[in-house]
Amino acid sequence: MTLIAACGPGKNDTEDDSSTESSSSTSSGSADPTESTGATESTDATESTDATDATASSTSPNPSDPGTTTGTTGPDEDEFGFICVELVKAESEESDPFAGTATIYLTLEYDSCLNDFYTVTHPEYAGGPEGTAVLEEWRDRLCSEPVGAALVACEVDGFEQNIPDGAPAQFTVVYKALDAAQIDGHTLLWGPAPLAELAGCEPKARLTTPVSVLGFPEQGGPLWQAQSWENPIGLVKSEASGCIRVSVAKNL
Repeated sequence: MTLIAACGPGKNDTEDDSSTESSSSTSSGSADPTESTGATESTDATESTDATDATASSTSPNPSDPGTTTGTTGPDEDEFGFICVELVKAESEESDPFAGTATIYLTLEYDSCLNDFYTVTHPEYAGGPEGTAVLEEWRDRLCSEPVGAALVACEVDGFEQNIPDGAPAQFTVVYKALDAAQIDGHTLLWGPAPLAELAGCEPKARLTTPVSVLGFPEQGGPLWQAQSWENPIGLVKSEASGCIRVSVAKNL
């Protein structure tokens, strides 16, 4: 299994360096307002208005101009999304199986669309700088994305991708659980993975085995694992709907 991005914030010294290098300074020196008194020496209101109009026309984008771009930010620009997975206590459990959970491992298996994306059409996202940049962008977003569902209080501790020859690839997200009492009935976001527009097909992944979802304490082996699940196949989207629902039981 290939470790793509291992440590969370504060654990990876190189992460701070890369984030610093990627930040661009947009500040510029401000003119002293007392030096612009020349503007008050003009008494011709018409000239002032003309100058204002000329400035506005030269700086305002013209929507009809095909060469003009206004620029947008936020989810509209996203090419990657996630699959949501809801964790619930199995009916057979008398006590809370999530008690004492410090770390959660969530592994989904790529379907053919995602498998081809990472191995054939866009291998640069499997291990190149493009892929690393996407992972770092989503490191915080997976635990904070405003999706309307109650998310598990978490931090992403790392990503692991396993692309074997002749077999479907798997992707694991490692989460640090911040409040074990707030896991039951809450949702994890697995990803990032390409949305359909970028993938060129329906990007799906599936839960395959009970050990695809594991909870660990601070020390020692797993506390719990998946007992059963509903809707084992998830579609990569930008919203928390159609989630894979996993019933969890203590590991015996």
